[in-house]
Amino acid sequence: MKIGIDLGGTTMSVGVVSDKNEIIAKKEIETICSDGADKIIERMSQLVQQVMNQVDKTQISHIGIGCPGMLDRSAGRVLYSNNLGWENIEISEKIRQIFKIPVYIENDANCAALGEYIVGSGKDVNTMIMITLGTGIGGGIIIDNKLYRGKSGNSNILGHMLMVSDGLLCTCGRKGCWEAYASGSALIRMANQKAEECKESELSKYKELDHSLNGKNIFLAIHNGDKAACQVFEQYIAYVAEGITDIVNIFEPQMIVIGGGISQQGEFMLNPIRQLVEKNVYCGLDAMPIITTSCLGNDAGIIGASCLNEY
Repeated sequence: MKIGIDLGGTTMSVGVVSDKNEIIAKKEIETICSDGADKIIERMSQLVQQVMNQVDKTQISHIGIGCPGMLDRSAGRVLYSNNLGWENIEISEKIRQIFKIPVYIENDANCAALGEYIVGSGKDVNTMIMITLGTGIGGGIIIDNKLYRGKSGNSNILGHMLMVSDGLLCTCGRKGCWEAYASGSALIRMANQKAEECKESELSKYKELDHSLNGKNIFLAIHNGDKAACQVFEQYIAYVAEGITDIVNIFEPQMIVIGGGISQQGEFMLNPIRQLVEKNVYCGLDAMPIITTSCLGNDAGIIGASCLNEY
């Protein structure tokens, strides 16, 4: 058995994973980035202990951590994570000292890609790209059955491709990144703006009723046919498809797997994305990959992290 940790900007999840790569125990809590790294790592350790207590802990061989941002894998350090607000944070050694077993660290989107490649949507292909639409946008690249990391291990910063020159300010400090337009956070921002513009819209009513907009009530308004919400959705999907089109043009993968909470919309979002990508991709149908959603959902990152000792 092994432990997989998926540390995100909104939530952190910890699971015990069997040798058959099945999750047999899992816990999840809010990350609360404002608490700072020390408290987050402390809560992470408590969560690991809780899931360990549900199994025979002597059978657990190692811990894998998926974390957003740029990493020094050999030192087990997060060099920079804009979504967590971390810089030069040692994490692996702190966890290793507590549990006395090996600890591995990898980018969270890479872990999600590994999970989908090993036992999920991508298990039957050898070249795939995972895109996670969450607080930010992450990416994981599998080429010829291997996780592609680049020269220094940080090749997967797909969310920070330029979408609009001198556009919206991104959390990374650059203006116009894809993440600023196509992340889950971007969808919520766009919906809030539209709600302010259209006071009679269902979006505006949900914002007042629930005190905030989130993925759940935004898509409820969309599915109810609210004009303002549908306009937001159409623009958002266009932004998502623009980035995917560029990724297909560069890598020509067999498969694109979309993860994150928004991926739960399934074919409702996939169909318009496919149409836009097919329309705009450079080589047309010859280059079109399978575009699908994660079949593991939020478990992909846990399973991928738990398998880091093999990759």
